[in-house]
Amino acid sequence: GSYRGRGGKSNGTTSTSIVRFEPRVRVIASKRRPRVITMQGSDGQAHPFLLKGQEDLRLDERAMQLFGLVNTLLLRDKQDLEIKRYAVVPLSGKVGVMEWVPNCDTLHQLIKEYREKRQITVNIEHKLMSEMAPGYEFLTVPQKIEVLEHALNETSGQDLARVLWLKSENSETWLD
Repeated sequence: GSYRGRGGKSNGTTSTSIVRFEPRVRVIASKRRPRVITMQGSDGQAHPFLLKGQEDLRLDERAMQLFGLVNTLLLRDKQDLEIKRYAVVPLSGKVGVMEWVPNCDTLHQLIKEYREKRQITVNIEHKLMSEMAPGYEFLTVPQKIEVLEHALNETSGQDLARVLWLKSENSETWLD
């Protein structure tokens, strides 16, 4: 196969071909446990990708295409803005690869670190839901919504906003 680089942009006249896969795989600690795989390209560079299973990446692929269209419109209107895109390749309805974006954290990791520093139970919402409905997986959808709403009402719901605020030097960095 070939790879066109960040966000589907060609790095010049030719695309990069996959030469080989690195034998090391890193598992991400999250619910679905995706893997980071690295492909060596014909350009001599290592290209890391996130291999995701049990997820349909076709919607992610469409979102990247939409972002490309928005970027074209922004450029046409001479706006100094751009949505950063990354490669998304659905391999089937349940498996695909996404370009690994370096120096990024998952939302789960950000919230986990924030809560651990403040000695807040990391999985407080899950704990509250389990206490209210031990057989959560057997509930109907309206019952699950009621349990989720209970857990959300018992917590502030502001952890992510606080993390993003604390991680930024100022609000202007959100536009970089």
